[in-house]
Amino acid sequence: MTPRPDGGPGAAWFAALPAPARAHQGRPAGLVSRTLAAVVDCVVLGVVLAGLYLGWAVVEYSLDPVRFTFPAPARLVTFAVAAGIAVLYLAVCWTATGRSVGDQLLALRVVDHRGRPPRPVRALARALGCVFVPVGLLWVVAGGRRRSLQDLLLRTSVVYDWNPRLRPVSPGTSDAGDSAA
Repeated sequence: MTPRPDGGPGAAWFAALPAPARAHQGRPAGLVSRTLAAVVDCVVLGVVLAGLYLGWAVVEYSLDPVRFTFPAPARLVTFAVAAGIAVLYLAVCWTATGRSVGDQLLALRVVDHRGRPPRPVRALARALGCVFVPVGLLWVVAGGRRRSLQDLLLRTSVVYDWNPRLRPVSPGTSDAGDSAA
């Protein structure tokens, strides 16, 4: 998923990047960037969960406003719903574009070994690993290629990618996917 600074298709957006960004385009992301993206994603998930909880409360209120009290779900139910939504959110985002909201804000992209967003099964497996074994992210520091435990097991990577339209260039294609070029 390396950009095309050689004057080929997609070179216009690459030239528009600041020099420090150009130096990192397509390179593996480090621990700090990935952690900040994860924090943003946790905030997004918190907002979604709060919305679901308030929706549940509104439905309960509309069914019986006289005896209404705010719902108090069991901790296990709360954990299961939160984990399920987190896995679904990450798997769908990574399958669709290779980016979650946090990845988009920090110019990161999850790619498979061919430089494309992971397919649904791989994205789901990666999401399960990231939600249930988040400590696997620390392998980014220990390993030499900045890959988490989940990345090593599933042959994925997280790379810096400032161009949201960039697609990997296949040997038979002449377009990098940048419609502005």
